[in-house]
Amino acid sequence: MTAVSFILLSTVGFTSDHISAWRLGARIVAVGLPGVAGVREVGRFHNGGPIPGNPEFLLTTREGRVLDPLRVLVAVGSNFGAPPGDLLFKPGAILSIDPRGDKSGTILVPQDLTDQDLADYGGPSPVQLYTAQSEPFLNRRYNGQARTARLAAASGPRYISINNAFGRPWIANAPNGLAGEGSVTVVDPDGAPLDNAPSREAGGVFAGRSTDRKQAQIAQPTGWLARGWLANGWLAKRLNYRASGQLTPGGLQTGALGTAFLGPSPDGSGFAVFAAVTADGSVVQIHVQDGVDGLAGPGTVSMGRNSGDDPGVIGIAFKWNPDRVLYIADPGRDRLVLLKLQDDRRHFTVAGAGMVSLPEFDRPVDIAAAVPEIANPHFSSHTTLAGGSDLFVANRGDGSLLRISQDGRLLARATIDIPGLGPLGGDRLRAIATSADAQRIWITIGGELPGFPGRDGALLEVPAFDEHGVSATAQQTQNAAANPDLAARGRELFQTDFTPRTGLGPLFNATSCLSCHPGPGGASADENRFARRIAHMDPGSGRTVPIDHPNSPVARRYMLRDGAGIAAEPAALPQQANVISLRMPPSLYGVAGIDDIPDSVIEAQAVSKGDGIKGRPHYVLDANGATRVGRYGWKADIAVLEEMVADAFTRELGITSVVSGHSGTDTQPVEQGSGEIEAVAAYLRMLTPAEEARR
Repeated sequence: MTAVSFILLSTVGFTSDHISAWRLGARIVAVGLPGVAGVREVGRFHNGGPIPGNPEFLLTTREGRVLDPLRVLVAVGSNFGAPPGDLLFKPGAILSIDPRGDKSGTILVPQDLTDQDLADYGGPSPVQLYTAQSEPFLNRRYNGQARTARLAAASGPRYISINNAFGRPWIANAPNGLAGEGSVTVVDPDGAPLDNAPSREAGGVFAGRSTDRKQAQIAQPTGWLARGWLANGWLAKRLNYRASGQLTPGGLQTGALGTAFLGPSPDGSGFAVFAAVTADGSVVQIHVQDGVDGLAGPGTVSMGRNSGDDPGVIGIAFKWNPDRVLYIADPGRDRLVLLKLQDDRRHFTVAGAGMVSLPEFDRPVDIAAAVPEIANPHFSSHTTLAGGSDLFVANRGDGSLLRISQDGRLLARATIDIPGLGPLGGDRLRAIATSADAQRIWITIGGELPGFPGRDGALLEVPAFDEHGVSATAQQTQNAAANPDLAARGRELFQTDFTPRTGLGPLFNATSCLSCHPGPGGASADENRFARRIAHMDPGSGRTVPIDHPNSPVARRYMLRDGAGIAAEPAALPQQANVISLRMPPSLYGVAGIDDIPDSVIEAQAVSKGDGIKGRPHYVLDANGATRVGRYGWKADIAVLEEMVADAFTRELGITSVVSGHSGTDTQPVEQGSGEIEAVAAYLRMLTPAEEARR
C-alpha cells in the first residue's frame, strides 16, 4: 500500500495566545535501565477477563506481585542476567517496577535480576523481571508448532499496551533492529507468550510475514454458532471460516515501535485486535486469532528528519467513542497523524486521515491519554482515551510535554526539572504513560543522572497537568515519598500519648492512635477499644434516627472532668440511645491503597453481580470542595486518606483539625494543623501488608 491520503480529517492544530506553561518537579523512581523505551502502568484487569478468572493468574496481580495494578512495566534493552534464548536476536526485557520505591528512595536496579534475594527488601522486590529474550520466555514454551516458535516475548522491546478489558500485556519489538522483521507479542502473566493461543500459526508472537492472515469468517456467527464454546471452537471455524489472503495488505516487515489496543474484532468473534506502527512508517492490525492485516501503508509516519534516525518509540493512542480515531506520533514531520477508522464487519479500514501540526511539536515520539479508559469492560486500556480525554505528547527534541485537545488545540506546555540536573535537555525523553488515576505521568529517559554514575536510563514520575494547573494529588504523594522524615514524624505522632495540654478531649476513646491500633497499625481485639456507634430506633416503625447529642453518633468512652480538667472519667451514653453497634478498630496496613483506586473503578463495580444485589457509590465533597467517591469512614463518607486521619483525631481523640470536616464539639478549637495530619498520612502510606507480616 501507499501512504494514506490526508482527507476527511484535515485537522491543523493551533496555539492560543495564552498557553499555560508549567515546570514539573520530577521524582527519580529508578535508575539503571539501559536501552529504556516504552512504559505503562499495569492497571486493574476487569472481572470476566482471563486474568481475574484464573486463580493462578490472579495471584500475579496481588500487591507486590509482577502485575500489581500500581506497578509500572518498562521496556529495556538488556536481559538483566537472563541467558539469551537466541543470539541472532536482540536482547531485551520488560521489568515490573514498584513506583512506591524501597526504603532508600530511588531504586538502583540490579543488573542481574535472575537471582534476587527478596529478603534484602523485606518483601517483594521493587524490581522484578517480567519477561526477557530468554529460553523460559520463548514462544515454543507453549506453542512449539508455531511459525514463530523461536521468538521471545521481548526482544529489542519498544512499546507496551495492556488489554485490561479482557486480555493481557502486548509488546511491540524490534528484534532485528529497525530494518529487520518486527514482532508484536501477547504475554501471559508468567512472562511467556500466550498459552492456549487462538492462532496455531502465531501462538503468542506475530512477526514478519509468517503470521499474516490466512483465514476469514464467511459471516458473523449467529444462532447456536454464536453461543458459548461453539462460537470459537473448531466446529465454528470449520463451518464458518474459509481460507483467505490478507483483507488489507501489510505486515511486520520492519521493527514494531508502537502498539495500541483497538478492542474486540468487528467480525463478532470477540477476539482482541491491536494496531501496531512499524519502522517503515506503516500501520498494521493484529487479530489474535486470524493474524496480521494492513491498515495504512509505508510512509504514513516518518521516523526522523534524517535517514536512519531511530525515534525509539512511535506513540499510538486510540479514541473509541463516539468516533474511532487512531492518533499516531510522526516525529519526522513534527505532527500527529489521525486515522479515522471504520470496519467492514471483518476487520478495520481507514475512512479518512488527517493531522495535528503545532509549532510547539519538536520530534513528538510518544502520546498518552490524559485520562485513560479504565471503566469500559470492552475497551479498557492505557492506550485508549476515556470519553472526551485530552492527550499528552512527549517531545524528544526539547524534552517538553504538551497537553492538547482531541481537535488539536494546545492547552498547556510543561518542562521537566530533575533533582541535581535541572531542566531535562533535548534527545533524552524516551516515552510516557499516564497513571490509572490520571494524576501522574510516568516518563523514561536515556543517559545518566547526577549522583548515579554508570546507571544509564531512568524512570521518572511527574504530576499530570492541564491548562489550570498541576495535579495536587500527585504532588502531595511525591512530597511524602521524597521526605522520609515526614513519615517518621507521623510514626512518632501515631505513638504519642496526648494530654489535655496537647489537645486531648473533652470526649475521647483513647489517648493515642497506638492504643487502638497496636503494632503500630494493627487491629485490636480488645473490646474496651471497640468504637460504639449509637442511634435511636423507633420501636413502632423500626426507623433508625441519629441522636442530637455531643457524644453521638460515635459514643466516646471517656471525658475530661468539667470538660477541661486533667482527670478523666467514663462518659455517659446519651439516654436516647437504644441501638449500640460495636466496631472493631481495623488494621491500617495497606489502607492508604484505597486512596489510589480511581472513582471510575469503584463506579464500574456498582452493578448487579447476578444475585440481584448491587452497591452504589457514595459521592461526597472533599476538603477542597470537589466531588469524589467516598472511600473511608462509617458509610464511605470521607473522600481521602488525610481526611480520614483528621476524622480519627476528632472522633477518637477529640482533637479537631483544619483538615477535618467534622468536629467533636461546637466549641472545640482547632488544635491539629494540616502538617501533623499529613505526617500521619505519610506514615500510613508506608504501612503495607508485607510489613504487617514481618511483625
